[in-house]
Amino acid sequence: MASKLLNLVALSSLAIMACSFGATPTTALSLGHGQHMAARHATHNPIARKRDQSKRCKPRPSSSSAAPAPSTTSQAPEPASTSQAPATSQDQRPSSSSEAAPPAATSQSSGGGSSGGSTGGSSSGSTGGSSGRNPDIGNLGKSGHKIGAAWPNGNDPALANFVTDHLAALYSWDVHVPEDTEKLGMVAMYMLWGGAQDKIDSFEQNLPQDGTNRYILGFNEPNEEGQSNMDPYTAAKIWQEHIQPKADLGYRLATPAMSSRPNGKEWMSNFLKACDGCTFDAQAVHWYDISFEKFKAYLEEYHNQIGLPILVTEFADQNFNGGSQATMDEIWAFASQVIDWANNTPWIHAVFPFGMMRDMQGVNQLNSLMQADGQPTDLGRFFINNGNQ
Repeated sequence: MASKLLNLVALSSLAIMACSFGATPTTALSLGHGQHMAARHATHNPIARKRDQSKRCKPRPSSSSAAPAPSTTSQAPEPASTSQAPATSQDQRPSSSSEAAPPAATSQSSGGGSSGGSTGGSSSGSTGGSSGRNPDIGNLGKSGHKIGAAWPNGNDPALANFVTDHLAALYSWDVHVPEDTEKLGMVAMYMLWGGAQDKIDSFEQNLPQDGTNRYILGFNEPNEEGQSNMDPYTAAKIWQEHIQPKADLGYRLATPAMSSRPNGKEWMSNFLKACDGCTFDAQAVHWYDISFEKFKAYLEEYHNQIGLPILVTEFADQNFNGGSQATMDEIWAFASQVIDWANNTPWIHAVFPFGMMRDMQGVNQLNSLMQADGQPTDLGRFFINNGNQ
């Protein structure tokens, strides 16, 4: 009996030891993906907070004043618009073009008509489509005149330091733009940043009633939780009520600007299908990553999906995906390739490099276009002079 009891004890001990060496459960976080995405979110968040702070000043009633900041948000199953400025998405803002999924199918046709040989998404059934109008104003969209200013500095007189014949347009992530924007020869682009009521009220109260030779930019990265954060169906209703009627005032209309998160293309496809009677003159997009080839492929995918002329309203040679940043030499090469390709691609109508500010707010400082004294950096001069020093 005693020997049987000893055998049972021995067998039990062996079973316990075997269990203790069993396989550890595997999760997405244990594979490092969550940590990778969270790091991107943490890096990009300061931009949102900083830009949001720029809105603490009361907006001026004229078409000028301090500009809020860029933004980005992830798709939410239920609308949760936020007035918070540029940021990142969920706890893990996915990467840009290199991770972008293939373009989602949309019932909007990709043919049709804008101008200058660019294809515009024509309306198919009840879906949103091209307005059929010339999306260009003045020199905007013409080769040699495709650099835009993403300007969060309000009426800072430093703006005059950046004006050249190649700088074609300006926006400020808000309904207010610097009062001298048009005097300095740039197309003024006003933005309805998101769906929060204070944003809508400010937009309706301060948007100039004459939209001739002006643009309205749609929501800032509504596919990102840290940005304007709206589902495409709510966004379509707000567009129909507050943006589409402005076409009758003469405004050109650019779509909401997606972040380069892979869900952006699906969000845009659903938005276009839901936006009954909506028309668009251009497609706005954002891109952050390293490598010109990724940048080019990402924009080609969008153009193939939507078919509208493209405004790249935010971009930088910036790694938010946890890897190393581009060197100065690589950034110079990237800038040169972007300018050359944009000038030779009819459907690229303007590119707005990120960095016309003194504080880069988490973006690689080597991308900076402005010095502390308000003068352009060498890279800034290169962009505003169309690739010439």
